[in-house]
Amino acid sequence: MAWQLQPTMATTSTCFRTSTSPAATVRCSSSSPPLPPRRSANYAPSSWDYDSLLMLSLNNRGHANHVRLDQVGPAWTFDKLKAGVGERLAAARGGDNQAAKLRLIDTVQRLGIAYHFEEDIEYILSSLHRKPHRCSCDDVASTALRFRLLRESGFPVFFPEESLENLKHRSDDVKALLALYEASYLAFGGEETLDETRAFCTNTLRELLPSMDPHSRRGVVHALDLPFHRRSTRLGARWFIDHYARDLSNSDPLLLRFAVMDFNNVQSVHQQELARLARWWKETALGEKLGFARDRLMECFHYANGTVWEPNHGYCREVLAKVANLIVHLDDVYDVYGTLDELVLFTDVIGRWEERPSKMLPEYMQALYSVMYNTSGEVAESVTKQHGCDTRSLLQKAWHDMAKSFLVEAKWHHGNHRPTLHEYLENGSVSSSAPLLLQHAFALLSMEEKLTSDSLGKVGSYPRLVQSASLILRLCNDSATHSAELERGDAPSSIAIHMSENSSGEQESRKAMEDLTMDTWKSINIMKTHSSIANFLDLLPKHALI
Repeated sequence: MAWQLQPTMATTSTCFRTSTSPAATVRCSSSSPPLPPRRSANYAPSSWDYDSLLMLSLNNRGHANHVRLDQVGPAWTFDKLKAGVGERLAAARGGDNQAAKLRLIDTVQRLGIAYHFEEDIEYILSSLHRKPHRCSCDDVASTALRFRLLRESGFPVFFPEESLENLKHRSDDVKALLALYEASYLAFGGEETLDETRAFCTNTLRELLPSMDPHSRRGVVHALDLPFHRRSTRLGARWFIDHYARDLSNSDPLLLRFAVMDFNNVQSVHQQELARLARWWKETALGEKLGFARDRLMECFHYANGTVWEPNHGYCREVLAKVANLIVHLDDVYDVYGTLDELVLFTDVIGRWEERPSKMLPEYMQALYSVMYNTSGEVAESVTKQHGCDTRSLLQKAWHDMAKSFLVEAKWHHGNHRPTLHEYLENGSVSSSAPLLLQHAFALLSMEEKLTSDSLGKVGSYPRLVQSASLILRLCNDSATHSAELERGDAPSSIAIHMSENSSGEQESRKAMEDLTMDTWKSINIMKTHSSIANFLDLLPKHALI
């Protein structure tokens, strides 16, 4: 898709002399100065009907039924089902079968209902961690699952290297291969055995696909596409509910019924939030005022929902969706529509962060700035009421930092400058939008400790955890958009820059960026145990946003 210049309505001034004498006057016809040429990416309009979205809150007051209950058994009350699942976990707490405990916790987590039973799960995992465990040749799957569940929950545990050797003697054990494959994505830096395990399991599972039964094949293909550790919890739960329901010989009808009912209840909450967001968006009128930009409210809510989905985090989710949608529009201002002079002025205005936008800005920039300012102002006011901390300067700095990073990329484009990969990634860790999103979300999540100026300062200084999350989002974004950006003539992505610096082909450079992504995930896995702001780990981006 090539860029196009949008036509303008400007006319040029025409001047002529009324006489050839030296004293003759010069008359100029009255006309407007020529408008600057504007680029257009020809983005498709939103495919969503906002009027229909507004009706969601009226049509779904706790009665959404997007997963059919009649397919999983008789109707039970929510409380009765929840109590039944709790009894399952209580029985596991008192039992001696470690493998059964692990499978139950894994199933509850994958069904998306673990948030109801956090204390029970924590107790069981703590007891498993305290109890010595020996790797058995006959149960490599349980050993791998134990490692993954404990490390995901922050327990200090290390991978038993003999697991891979044991598996190589039984390389047709699909369950063990799949469990080890999933566990390998919890690797720390320097754990080469887990890298070897991931490569072995990936290749062996692909080789075994033709011989698998349909149910097993479906699960393996899903995992190979994206491991559980990197999936959006909400999307993963929706898929697993269907997958679990098909496994008639091994599924627990009680767990399935509760998961279905809970999913539908939470979905109803999300739909009401989406209706409020649609109303907010229509009231801003930015869709009409910035017609050149992508209208992606639904996609931004999907992103926010995939990031923090629990029903008690509704306000945080709505704020993330609003800010993400504003980021998309700001990105299109800098990437597509704004002239360089306008962008320099806009960046300066964002840096001053005054209540009323400068009249020197074009009207479309004034409109966007006002919504940005008011949205973050509402967040700051909410945080002040809840914690007594003033986050205005933190959020203002985050907006300004991102605008400055957008301006750097705009200058690269207008000046035909190709940055080094180091320059690109350093700037891209901010332009990826992760710091801005994380800083809005940090103060809104329910945390055990009260928010303090010290904790806000740590977030505002962009600690390593934030930098790593930002780098992953930048690299994932580039992987998804590299081809389209080349076609549009955008500034080069990390893949294009790596190709240029190393005289490599696209696939080789993609592999290099995938390896960098993996290394960054490893550092995040380590920080989950040691970071003082590890709550950020729940907000790590799983999908590219822009």
